[in-house]
This record gives sequence, C-alpha cells and structure tokens, in this order.
Amino acid sequence: MSAQQTEWQVPAVWWRRGEAFHGRSPQPRTSARAATRALVAKAAAIDDLLSRTAERFSETVDHPESVSQYAAAAHAFVDGLGSGADVTPSGAAVTLTVVTDQPEHTMRVPFVEFVIGRFGATFAAEMLAEAVRVELVTRELVPDRSRARHSLGERDPDDLRNVAFGAAASRVRTALAALPDGDYTAAVDRLASFRGVHIGCNILTSFLFPTQQHWVAADIERATTVHRFYRGYCYYLLASVDSVESIDKVLALEETRDHALWSTGMSMNFVYALCANIGPGVEPFVAELFEGNLSAQHKKWCAGILSEIDTDSGFEHLLARLGSKYAEPAMIDAIGRSPERAARLLPGASGPEAERLRRDLERVHPELTKSEHVAVPTLDPADVPALLRDPPWLDRADLADRDDNRVIRLDHPRSPPRIVWRVDEQRQWVEAVDGYVPYLGRRDWPEVVAAFGRGAGYWSMHELAYAPERLLRPVLAYAPTPRYGYRDVSALRRLLARFEEDALDFVLRAVLAAPAGQAQVLLPIVGEIVTATMLEWLHKKSFRPVAFEWFDRHINTAVIDLVPLALGHLGPKRTLAEQALRTLARRGHRDAVVTAARSYGESAGAAVEGIVDADPLFALPRHIPQIPDWLDPVLLPPLTSRGEGARLPGDAVRHICTMLALSRMDEVYAGVDIVRELVDRRGLVDLVWDVFERWSRAGFPEAQSWALDALGTVGDDDTARRLTPLIKTWPLQSGHRRAAMGLDALASIGTDAALGHLWSISQGLRFPALRAKADNLIHRIADELGLTPLELADRLVPNLGLDEDGTTTFDYGDRTFVLRFDHALRIVVEDSDGRPRDRVPRPGRGDSDSAREEYRRYTELRKDLDGVRAELISRFEKAMVNQRRWTMAQVRAHLVGHPLTWQLCGRLVWSTTNGRCFRFSELRVPVGADGRDVEVRDEDPVVVAHPATMDTVLGSWEFMPEQPFAQVRREVFRADVASAMSALEGRKTTTEQLLALSRRGWRREDPQDKGAQIALNKPLDDRTTAVIMAFPGFNVSSPALWAEQKIVHVFHTGAELSVIMASELLRDLSTIHTETIRGDEPDLQGEP
Repeated sequence: MSAQQTEWQVPAVWWRRGEAFHGRSPQPRTSARAATRALVAKAAAIDDLLSRTAERFSETVDHPESVSQYAAAAHAFVDGLGSGADVTPSGAAVTLTVVTDQPEHTMRVPFVEFVIGRFGATFAAEMLAEAVRVELVTRELVPDRSRARHSLGERDPDDLRNVAFGAAASRVRTALAALPDGDYTAAVDRLASFRGVHIGCNILTSFLFPTQQHWVAADIERATTVHRFYRGYCYYLLASVDSVESIDKVLALEETRDHALWSTGMSMNFVYALCANIGPGVEPFVAELFEGNLSAQHKKWCAGILSEIDTDSGFEHLLARLGSKYAEPAMIDAIGRSPERAARLLPGASGPEAERLRRDLERVHPELTKSEHVAVPTLDPADVPALLRDPPWLDRADLADRDDNRVIRLDHPRSPPRIVWRVDEQRQWVEAVDGYVPYLGRRDWPEVVAAFGRGAGYWSMHELAYAPERLLRPVLAYAPTPRYGYRDVSALRRLLARFEEDALDFVLRAVLAAPAGQAQVLLPIVGEIVTATMLEWLHKKSFRPVAFEWFDRHINTAVIDLVPLALGHLGPKRTLAEQALRTLARRGHRDAVVTAARSYGESAGAAVEGIVDADPLFALPRHIPQIPDWLDPVLLPPLTSRGEGARLPGDAVRHICTMLALSRMDEVYAGVDIVRELVDRRGLVDLVWDVFERWSRAGFPEAQSWALDALGTVGDDDTARRLTPLIKTWPLQSGHRRAAMGLDALASIGTDAALGHLWSISQGLRFPALRAKADNLIHRIADELGLTPLELADRLVPNLGLDEDGTTTFDYGDRTFVLRFDHALRIVVEDSDGRPRDRVPRPGRGDSDSAREEYRRYTELRKDLDGVRAELISRFEKAMVNQRRWTMAQVRAHLVGHPLTWQLCGRLVWSTTNGRCFRFSELRVPVGADGRDVEVRDEDPVVVAHPATMDTVLGSWEFMPEQPFAQVRREVFRADVASAMSALEGRKTTTEQLLALSRRGWRREDPQDKGAQIALNKPLDDRTTAVIMAFPGFNVSSPALWAEQKIVHVFHTGAELSVIMASELLRDLSTIHTETIRGDEPDLQGEP
C-alpha cells in the first residue's frame, strides 16, 4: 500500500489497457454531439460495407442449405437499418457473421460500434451471443476467386471453431459497464437466457459481465471439457477472474505452464483486467509472467505493473529481477512512487544494480538514508553560464517573434527525373555486379524476362542485370513495380547504367517502394520527385547519410526545388525545407543556397538569407524533446565548469541533455560546441557514457536513441574502445539498426583509435550489411583524406603504448614485467628475472595505486590487441596474395617504423617489382638472404613476396624465423586450372567442406527466392571472381540443411589467371575432397 494512499486504487493506465468493469472502471466521457457525429460516420461505413459485400450476403443468406429463420432475420435487419423496424439481435448476428468474414474482418469492430450506437449495448451483447451460435458452412469454392461459397448453419454446442470475440467483445463490455445500474441488471437478466447449452455463449457472457462471479466459476469448471484445440477461448475468462486461484485453474487447462504463460502474455488486456480485478496479491503471478516467453513490449508492461501496483511485494519482485532486461526502468519508477519503501527495502538487496540504485537514492533523498553523503560544491546559480541557465527553448514567445512567416509565391519550373553521371561512374556501375553471369537452370532468358514483365513467376534483380538488351529494354517501360523479386544495390546500379533513361522510371519505382538498403541507387538521379524524397530522408535517421551525399552532389539543382517550399505556405513541408536549407548552409553550401534563392528574385534571396543566417542557437524544432523519467540529471556523474571547478546544478545538466537530444551526429546543435568550452572535457565524456548506459538499461527506447548519437558527438578513444564490443554483439540481440548507429558513432568520434575499430569491423564482422556500412564509412573517410582505404588502415594501427622496439614494461615498484610478442602477435610476458609468466599478475593488497594503474594499462592493451591481431595478420596475407604495392617510403614510415606492425614486417620476405627479394634486419634496414644490405629507394614500389614468384630464390629463404602465416613454406600449385575445376564437376562433397571455404575468403551469394543460395564466390581481383555452383545448395537461415552437395559448375570470370591467382585458387580447391555420385541420393538428383 502506498504511503500516500489510505486504500489501494487501480492505476488509471490499467483501465485503459485492460477491460471495463461495471461500477469500478471510469465512465467514458463523450458529448452527445460527438456521439451523434461518430454514429453518422459509422453508419456511412456500414452502408459502404453492405454495398461491397452485397453479392456475398445474397449468396450466403439465400443459399438453399441456409437455416431459414437466420435468412429471414438477416434480410429483416438489412432492410430495417434505416427505420429500425423488425431488426433483431439474431438478424444483426447473421449479418455480422457474413459481411465481416474474410477479407472484411477489420470491419468487425466498426460494425459492433455501429450497433452499440444505433441499438444500444444490450442489443449488441445479444447480437454477439447469437453470433456464437451461427456457423458459416463451406459449400464450394468460387471459380477463379479467392473465397468460398457458404451457407448458414447452427453451431454445435461444444464447437468453438472460428468463433470470433476479440476487440468487438471488448467494445461491448465497455458499453455494458457504462450502463446505469438498472439497465445493467436488466442486461444481465437478458443475457442469462443465452447461458447453459453452448459453451461459447457461456464464456462470452462471463467475459461481458465480470460482476457475475458465479457464472465465471461455473465456466472455469466446465472448461476442462473443452477440446484442447479450442481452449484458447477459455483465456477470455481471465478478464473476469477475481482470485489468483482462478487464474491457476484457467492456466491448468494447458498441457504445460510455460505454454499457458505464453498464451496469457499474448493478450495483455486480459492481464491488466485480472490485475485490476484482484489487486494486491497478484504480484507473484505477474512476476512469473515477466519471466515467461513474452514480447519485449509485454515484458515492459509486466514490469510496469509490478511498479504501478505500488506494494512491497511488487517492489521486491522487481528487485529480485534487476539484472533482467526492462526491470530497471520499472524499478526507477517504483522508487519515485515511494522513496520511503525504497530506502527500507533496497539495503537488503545485493548485486551491482541494487548498489547503484541505492547510491542514486542517497543522492536524491539523503534524508531517508543513514549514510554520510558528502556534498559536492555546486556552482552558484548566478555564475552558471547564460546558455545553461536560460536556454533559448524556455522562451517560446521569443522564438515565435524570430520566425519569419512571410509567404512568397514563386513560379517553380517542373523538373522531371534525369541522370547526371560523374566521370567514369556509369562504367563502374555497369561492372558493379558480382563478376559472373547468373545461372538460369532449366529456364531461358525469354522466360525470365517475360515473368518479370508480368510481375509474376520467379526472377531476381541479379538476373535482370545481365538480361539481353533486346529482350529487356522494351519490357522496362511497362514492367510493374517489383514486390517479391530479390533486389540488390549493385544489380539496380547495373540496370540503370546499362539502360539509362529507359530504366529510370522502373528503378525509381523499385527504390521508392522499398528504399531500405538500396537508397543510394538514387545518387545520380535528379528531379523534383527525387528532391522531395531526399528532403524527407534528410529527417530520417536511417536515410540521412544518403540524403546528405545526394545534396552535396547536386546542391545547385536541388536548392532550386527547395526554395519555393521554404517560402511557401506554412506547414510541415515548409518547416522541413527551412531546416534543410539551414543544414545545407552549415555543411558549406551557403553561397549555393543564397545564389539559387536570388535566381527567384531579390525578395526571395533576402528571405532565404535570413533563414540560413539566423542565430543557430535558435534553430529549434517545434517540439523540444523531453528528458525521460529514467534520466534524472541529479544522478549523472558530476559535471564541473572549467573556470570555477564547481559542480553544475541539476537544471544546467538537464539543459545539456536537452542539447544532446536536439543533436544528431551529422547535425549537432550549436550549443553543444559552446558547452565543450564551458565544462570539463573528461567529465562531459563520462556523463554522456552514463546517459548511454542508462538508455541501455531502459531497454534502448527509440525515442531517446540520441543517447547513442551523443557518444559520436562528444566521445573519445575510451568511448570507442567501450562501444566497439557492443556493436559486435548487438546484431545477435536483434539490434542491427542500433549497431549501424554505433558504426556512425565511431566514424563521428573520428580519432585514430575510433577509426581503427571501425576498420577492424569492416574487415571481420560476420554480418554483411553492417560490414558493408563500415566499409562505406572507411571509404568516405579515406576519400576525404586523399588515401585509399588500405592506406588509411596502415595509419590507424594502434601503437598500444609500446616502446620503439615493440615491448613495454609494467612497473609495480618492487617488481617489473616486460611484454613482447611472438610471430602471431600473441603476448609473451617475462618478469624482471627473465622468467616467463602466463600474464601480468593482478596487483595484491600490498601493491600501490601505481601498480593498479599499470595493471589497468595491461588489460586495455590486451583488449586493443584482441581487436586488431587477427585482422592485421590477415591484411598482410591478403597483401601477399593480391600483390598490394607500397612505396618503400610508406613501408618505412607506417609499417617498419610502427612498434606493432614491425613485429610482422620483420618476419616476412619482401620484393621489389623487378623480383629482388629482401627482408628487414634487426636494425630495420633491407637485407638479402645472405644478410648483406639491399639498396631500395624510397620511391621504389615493393610487395610482400609470394612463393609462386620466387622460383629460383625460394630455397635461400628457408631459414626465415617463424612467420605469422605461411609464406616461404606455402605450398605452390602449378596444375592446369581449367582441368582442376572441371574434375570437380558432377561429383559430390560434404556441405561442411564447402562452408569451410569461408575461412579462405569465399562467400555465399546473396539469398534468392525463399533464402536459397546455390553459389559460392571469391573475388580474385577487381575483375576476376571464382565461382562454385552446388545443388541442392544452402539456405540462408540453415546453411547446413543438406549434408551433401553436388558440384554442378566451377569456373572463374575474366581473362587468364596470373600465376599467383591460379596457385591460390588451386590451393583452395585442394581442400575439397569429392566422391562419385552413386545415383541413389535423391537430394543430389537435379540441378539449380
């Protein structure tokens, strides 16, 4: 019982989400005029429904096998709707059953609401009870139509097939609960006549009249006789039970308790209803339900119930589940409802979450705790900077005065879509698809193109990208917008580049119908429809980067379309256009924006100039984001001012949080840059991380995703280090979008350490879409720096705080530990006596604070090393295979001179382009196999030598130290590639062996129809791809579904392979061990 209450009361939210109860739930508040208007609108909707379903109504009602009295009642109801004469609940029930059958099932609730408004709640209740008795009997399928013909029959008493209560019954229950006592009693008496024979009528009446507990008890007892297929209807009784014992009886109808809890959790309106009926005492059941297999939203609601019930028991059940997702926000709410209870019960709980909440309570309510809370000096209100004391959004009147709402009508010429290519872009897009022609199996090109033109059959966008021009070009003009065919960005790009204007309309429709993942295809297209799309995307988080790239590319033509919107009639479009112009101006396009505006006249130019030059502190949205309940500024880490060194007051911290909420990583509110100069930098980083963690514990609410944006806005190297592991795990928790935002945050932080983490994700993350996004970010950053992505990666390798020789010493005062690396970048530790240690030991009680700081440095070094070790070794191996070229100056500056990459470079054999091999000595100078110096000039191109090119000198390098990967001891293959590939065709191998090729860089193709994947491919260089086609192939959700595969075709695209490419391909294929197909393996009979 709450300290503020003398008796327990049902929380208002429970009535909104639950079911009404006569005499207890609040009465609906609707004026007579509003009710009349609503009834008129519903009557029009029902007239339209009856018109749409007239044929079906006649077919069913007048069917020779239909029950005659049902038919007569239905006709009387429809005919009497206008006058109200001769209408009966039976007629309404039949009409409801017929006209709201599929596909009009969504009209069931409007029909019931109309009946309530027209004939009253009691009539509607009788109608539903009568409808339970009516059965639609299937008689025959209608030729060439997606429905069947029915007749009307009487339902057997124990038959519950296709009985529909749902939201319609809830509407009737609400209407009955609002009746005056006398009318309600009369309704009970009328509906009592329906009870007794039909189990469906019994359950319905118990649901509609929860006051009749003897009905409920009798129905629970009889429910044990209901066939197990229909026991789901018995859950309606939960909305009327008044004891935990009754809940248990209903749940006992299921075979397992877990299934019963899952079924209950599917209908939270029943859960709220039973909680309102029972009140305190229901907490253990709600806690058990929270532990069940519920959706995320329903778990949140269960946790909220435990908080809202406002009892010790509810608090304790939340406390016991603090480590569970969604529990902490509810616990914070519970603490706010009763701090006294929290002060009494929190000290008895254990665990880090409880300890943190206990500390928070002490800070907010020190008077309730016995701890000695040390007060931190707080900045005097008069000394708080003006921006943090009185931010612009507090004075809405001043903001309104600053708005220029003048409307200037401009004559805007129409601009149809057209393509504007960059230099060489069209050729690149033609070559953008994976380098192999699709395999059509038993189909041919005319069949595939014809199916595409009809919008039917199976086809993929990858196939269309390669379709013959003479077949596809005329079809593109009338082809329907694709709905089911698999689409991918590279294929759409190839289509647009091949067919240009003829494909423009189709590509536009395809992208706009499903822009996620393929929005970037619009980048070369301009026109007012594209401008309008990009304007909308500019304000959507997931499409914002594409919109920025498009506007940066087409700024001069795009602004011509934006200016008339920004100066037009007040409304959402004008607001978006104004914000877009300000944003583009801040991105360096101010002159282009103003010039375009002046092309419409001086008044337009002046108006736009006023828009883009307005004080950025006052560039605010109409709705300022609210700080959520889970984020109490008082509980955040103390934030001190730079000048005074005193803690900012809570209101100032709240305003900083609002500024962060107003910001996006690519458009930061102007006040944030001012705040950076006003407060302690380290404190601001810590505060933002704490906000992020609280957002995480609150269940990542989408409305506050700015908490993740804030990491990119003010984060540092430590932020990037802590964020990277989360990005890698979020996709496993259905958090792909959150992980994508995390990648943007790393790019926004922008330090070498953050970009290094981004690079490692782009090379090794197992999720293709996120890996591709990371790769795109790396390419964008590299382009801005004038580097290739690999050149950027060389500059991002962390030095881990190592000395020049690649070692580092951890000083514990009385003892030291030296760390170095072996050939595979594994850590090797020795103590001061030279004895090997497994690791640097954890400091003991007698060690100093500096020893603990050294151990912290060691643990951070290990984490940073784990993030780069595998990728760095793989990078050098790929460089050997692909013969990546560096200049010797680059090798000396970024590889040999780097304490970590030196550990690898010094163990490899290098070569100049003329075939002269060398390695680096301990002095880091190039030497030959004989140890003599080799002269290599800074401008000379060099590569990591591949053994296939070292024929005559390979033997002289056999005494190289142990290498990070097989180089001088790497097996070289000289066989004929074509013969080796054809030898595999028509034979079988295990699926496991083919999937294992992923470790050598092979990838399954993008999923096709129903997730099928029949090809493995590996890029050998920019223009050459090796392909293995297998049957029955793989399924994207279960790659090893079939144990064996028939190798149908093995080939490579492009011209003749180089010696290195041939050897590497044969090396991969040598790992596949095949057998002859016997002929009795049904899974291997056939081809893709």
